[in-house]
Amino acid sequence: SAQITCDNLPSVFANQTQITQLFQELITNAIKFRGEKPLRIHISARSEGNNWVLSVQDTGIGIEQQYADYIFVMFKRLHQTGEQLGAGVGLSVCKKIIERHGGRIWIESALGKGTTFYFTIPGTEGIA
Repeated sequence: SAQITCDNLPSVFANQTQITQLFQELITNAIKFRGEKPLRIHISARSEGNNWVLSVQDTGIGIEQQYADYIFVMFKRLHQTGEQLGAGVGLSVCKKIIERHGGRIWIESALGKGTTFYFTIPGTEGIA
């Protein structure tokens, strides 16, 4: 019952399989870590210099900002085993994908209010 919306997104020079995996992971995480309120996920992009800054914003449970870097480390989890499914691999793979494309990934989040994942992809090809 998640509502997923997106703005016009850019065409970028990137590995299609890896970018698909990145979006699948970020959307799956939003669904997995949803709160009590209706889940909304919004994907957007903006041009910034020679980069595209893309974002995946959700209304999920959020992450304390002190864990913003920790969540991208392989096998690191914020939840105890058994609380949530997963092995702590997905977000570290997202980070590797973005780094392979010459970009960076980060979050802005507030506990109980949701999370926005931002990532950059160098170069502009135009809006699709």
